[in-house]
Amino acid sequence: MNIFSLDLFRKLIKTPKGELFHKIIRGINHYILSRPTVVVIQTVSACNLKCSHCFISNYGKEITDGVNKILKFDDFKKMADRLRKVIKKAEMVEFTTFEPFIQKHLFEMMDYILGINPKIKFPINTNAMAVTDEILEKLVRYPISDFNISLDGVNKETVESFKTDVEYDKIIGTINKAKQVGFANKLGVVLVLHRDNIDEFEEYIDFVNDMGVKNIFVNNLLAFTPDKNDMYLYSKNGNRKAEEITINVINKVSINKQTILLPGFKPKKMGCTTCESLIVDINGNVSPCDFLAVSTPFEMFGETKVSPPLVFGNIFEQKPIDIYNSRGFREFRSKHRKAAALPRQCTHCIDAYGLMCSNRTKYS
Repeated sequence: MNIFSLDLFRKLIKTPKGELFHKIIRGINHYILSRPTVVVIQTVSACNLKCSHCFISNYGKEITDGVNKILKFDDFKKMADRLRKVIKKAEMVEFTTFEPFIQKHLFEMMDYILGINPKIKFPINTNAMAVTDEILEKLVRYPISDFNISLDGVNKETVESFKTDVEYDKIIGTINKAKQVGFANKLGVVLVLHRDNIDEFEEYIDFVNDMGVKNIFVNNLLAFTPDKNDMYLYSKNGNRKAEEITINVINKVSINKQTILLPGFKPKKMGCTTCESLIVDINGNVSPCDFLAVSTPFEMFGETKVSPPLVFGNIFEQKPIDIYNSRGFREFRSKHRKAAALPRQCTHCIDAYGLMCSNRTKYS
């Protein structure tokens, strides 16, 4: 059994019976036919927050080639037209991995994509600051697969001290409103664990459950600069305190009938799944992730590494599917699937070691 079929087999045996057929079809499309099931279009390369731990806050500073920009609708249509054949075969289109709601043409963009593929789904991740009641009431009419809101603690001080300009009451209000308009089954929260909120982790589970939130996605803090290395919880030998708290968290999740996706606290080469998507930046370039689209520094255990942007092609110069199946991109994905020999650009990124959103363990 080769590495691709072995990887697919491992995913299938962990799949609930009700989802198995869909997973098999998706696996055939992705691993055998080599079609991306998720397309990410960077409709904005900007954010409405300026959090000190986020790499986009370093655009124009340490990341000299990073540019804050919001895509015009006419330019988006040109991108979507170039991606038409890929979108027709895809399952999801995500509008940026930054803050989607600062794009004023978001709904027009959704309509345009639905005109290409009426079966497409849209995952949404937001910090909630730009979300209004009007937006939620309109959004619920669209095929949203997931609606996930960032909430990095239980207490107002904890949340507001971690993210710059975030408003705790606004986040809580958006969660409650999202449930009221019809997102209850699709609603989730994203928690970035770090030194200053780990003591709230157990309480967090019941806190969001009381608001009706059943889906919890947990990440470790990804540090880009050395000044943040005292905030993350993972280490070469793990973190006993965090691991003990996590055991209690899993028990609470089971009692509450919630679902939680958890990263580890000890690095293990596992590869990153982000590069399985087709990610197109605001200029039409295809990179394996937003980080590698620019000269992003990665800090890990006291060492910082910066690599030049890794670009496999531009959709205005080549066919998107040809870029995805180019030798360089295929080899890059293969290294992550095998995990033993990671691409050199990824050796200092925690997502390749099971510490962030790739290869989390699911408990329910």
